Amino acid sequence: MNIPRVKIYSLLVLLLLFTPNVIASAETDFNQGVKFFRSGDYAAAVVKFKSASEQGLNNVSLYYNLASSYYKLNRFEASKKYFKKVSLFENLKDLADYNLGLIALKQNNKDQARLYFSSVSQSGTDQKLVKLATKKLSSLGKKSKPLQVYLSANVGYSDNVDSTPDDVAAGISDTYYDVFLSVESSISGQRKDGWLVGASLFSLDYTDNDNYDESQLSFGVKKEQKLSGWDSAVIVNLEKNTLASEDYLSTLKIEFKARKSLSKSTKLYFRYRYEDIGSEDLIYDYLEGSRQRGRVEYRAYNTENIKQIYYELELNSRGYLESTDDAYDYSATRHTLRGKYTKLLNKKWRLNGDLSYRFSSFPVSDTLDRQDDRWKLAVSADYRINKTFKWVSKLQFVNNVSTVDRYNYDNVVFNVGLTKLY
Repeated sequence: MNIPRVKIYSLLVLLLLFTPNVIASAETDFNQGVKFFRSGDYAAAVVKFKSASEQGLNNVSLYYNLASSYYKLNRFEASKKYFKKVSLFENLKDLADYNLGLIALKQNNKDQARLYFSSVSQSGTDQKLVKLATKKLSSLGKKSKPLQVYLSANVGYSDNVDSTPDDVAAGISDTYYDVFLSVESSISGQRKDGWLVGASLFSLDYTDNDNYDESQLSFGVKKEQKLSGWDSAVIVNLEKNTLASEDYLSTLKIEFKARKSLSKSTKLYFRYRYEDIGSEDLIYDYLEGSRQRGRVEYRAYNTENIKQIYYELELNSRGYLESTDDAYDYSATRHTLRGKYTKLLNKKWRLNGDLSYRFSSFPVSDTLDRQDDRWKLAVSADYRINKTFKWVSKLQFVNNVSTVDRYNYDNVVFNVGLTKLY
């Protein structure tokens, strides 16, 4: 009967003997972790802090030091976990929220960062933290709108609407107007890290030549997210086109885009697009097929100018149309090299120069051996009425030289218009 009681007494004695040693060991590991943190060895600091925690030392100092160590190691989810524990202590809530705001910025979640910084800025008691949070809010700017609307409208003139060959006495010239409207809305997450849906409408109307009027209606979904330092987006669009008010083509587009900052003033862009093209009328069946485009672009920015250069490869697998007089093939392989220079005259005015060269090679057949060289030069000016509203004008010259005479043509286009972002 007394044996169990003796065992209990023995265990209590052992517990009293070893508990001080365990606490001492946990505090030793914690202090060593602090030394490692101060020396910049954050990985070793985490090991010691975790060891102290496993030995029963769990207090706000340990949580804060673990959170700070994980932050230095760019392990933001682990850092967030411990800063949230620190925020439960009223006297340290402002400090924890400010650091949670910094983590949200690192994870490119600006809306969440605003919430944390706003909490500190509006109700914080530490004036130093209040000033820092207010400064961060100012640098973030206004919260992104869940709904974004873009509208542009132009009037213009083209001296060769139908790309009449050079050896024909006169091409068709005409004035026109065009309107483009797009609407995009966030449906999940943030604009820069979530799901969006959108729709757009484009309409081109010539004054006298209705046969060249065009319209395009598009619906799509987009997923934007951060991938290993790249801002990326996957976009799926369904488009329907009309020509001269008649059904023309329908296209399914799948696109991947990514960009990355190489430095404070330079960025690299990639884009790949696949298009599945179908005709809406039997007479356009020869245009059916697929088109792929891949592009790499480099941009450099400074306070005086913006420089852009890109290369694009286009591959077509389309139809073939042969008549009694001509043969037409639509499966061209194209290489495009383009450079654009923007001069920032002041806060209101920008001048742009845009030069591109495109080489097109078509499959050789018994009736066709065609290669095209197309040069396009454009100069334009923008006047920014405010941050979302601007006036634009552009003069563009196109010269296409082909091994097939009927594709030799020139075209000059001039337009002026307005754009507005809501």
